[in-house]
Amino acid sequence: MNYSYKRYWEPSTSQALQASLGVGAVGTALFLPLDLLKVRIQQRAEGIGIRQKNFYAGYNFNRLFRQIHETGVGMKGFYVGLTTAIWARSSHLFVRNLVYKTLYDKYKPPKPTNDLTGREKQVISGIAGGVAAIVSNPFDLILTRQQADRGFLPEYRRNIKGVLHGIARTIREGSVSSLYNGLSANILRAVILNVSLTRPYDYMKESMWIMFGDTYFNIPTAAFCAALISTTLSLPLDNIRTRMQLAFKDPAKNRINYSGLIDCYRKATIIEGYEALLVGYLSLIHI
Repeated sequence: MNYSYKRYWEPSTSQALQASLGVGAVGTALFLPLDLLKVRIQQRAEGIGIRQKNFYAGYNFNRLFRQIHETGVGMKGFYVGLTTAIWARSSHLFVRNLVYKTLYDKYKPPKPTNDLTGREKQVISGIAGGVAAIVSNPFDLILTRQQADRGFLPEYRRNIKGVLHGIARTIREGSVSSLYNGLSANILRAVILNVSLTRPYDYMKESMWIMFGDTYFNIPTAAFCAALISTTLSLPLDNIRTRMQLAFKDPAKNRINYSGLIDCYRKATIIEGYEALLVGYLSLIHI
């Protein structure tokens, strides 16, 4: 039996991009309720100090689920911003996979028995994730505001009706640059997420292949382990991104005002402790 390592089947660029759109839509439909819970928990936790020394930060996402469901909106309340979410997820995956596939095809070894090193894949993944974050940031911002809107007092709600309405209102209340609030945190989050996802995934996949051969459990197991690591590492920046994207232009409406990423990190950790950076962990890890 030949045990020499070979790269797995590689899709063409068009196949990768088509899969991005399909996976983005299906993944959004499946996990949007959990994403909404994560945003609401992060929204509630801002500026209230340390309520509980665990990943809930004082908020149990099961209890929050029941609270939202009991308001009379039913399951529809968990799919607020579905269209925006599809735009955000699909555009991010489309650009990310396009950049990654382009760079990978350019630098991969010609022989199928060879592959790029883990470090090289991490660099490519980081670049691809950062570029995708720039493109999808306006959709992420609109989605975050739609999901958090019912968590504000009625007089503070933005009442965004959809993607175009959200973009137009954001520009009208500020400027085009307002669509890129939280961009620095979003780029760093995407870079860390992709870099920390690629190396553990390849390592686990190859280790499983060496130990157990080519089984059906290799890829799911490797994906789960990599997702656990990347989620833990990227969550602090996800929290910072949410806070910056939800900020109102009027300082009087904000619990805490931030001048940038570093200032947001500093104030969050001083007021709420380092646990503030892990708020929403138990809901995000299911996404």
